[in-house]
Amino acid sequence: MRIALLGGAFDPPHVCHLLAAVWTKSTAGIDRVWFVPTFCHAFGKQMAPYDLRCRMLSLALQPLASFCSISRIEQELGGESRTIDTLTALIQKQPADVFSLVIGSDILLETHKWKQFDRLEQMAEVIVLGRAGYPVDDPRIRFTLPSVSSSEIREHLENGDVDFCRPLVPSRVLAFIDEVGLYRPGSKAVRDPSEEPCQP
Repeated sequence: MRIALLGGAFDPPHVCHLLAAVWTKSTAGIDRVWFVPTFCHAFGKQMAPYDLRCRMLSLALQPLASFCSISRIEQELGGESRTIDTLTALIQKQPADVFSLVIGSDILLETHKWKQFDRLEQMAEVIVLGRAGYPVDDPRIRFTLPSVSSSEIREHLENGDVDFCRPLVPSRVLAFIDEVGLYRPGSKAVRDPSEEPCQP
């Protein structure tokens, strides 16, 4: 089976995450797309609690359930999330499958910060999606996603501007955010202090 890995914080998941999955499945000869939520961000970025992000992602992926699923491998591994470690673990668990990695053009500007990115490219095909605002001259880029960011969505939700988010966030996800009070005005989406702290 050919499996594409799409990693990220998904804090919250939005329409471009879904577009990336559909494009990859439709054009890259992929059987399944696995979304891999970051457990502990390698660069110290604070995120909403892991289980809440997985729940939002599950709701967002319902229309794509025939080929999309969530891998909680980074929670299983624990500690700081590094893509090379995630990929190594998945290959060891499923040696018969072929893995690809989906990244945005913005990531190409930060590969020097990644752990063993050159080795990662040897282990898996890297599928690059263009991101508006991050023009990169790379022949692998054949499709560019619209300009949508989770950080901008969080900012609008914290300011009570839900209308801005309606075209950008799946309705099921927005309903869940409202239900649990995530990103509400005056609050911040940060890691739940009851969760076990990340260990690099």
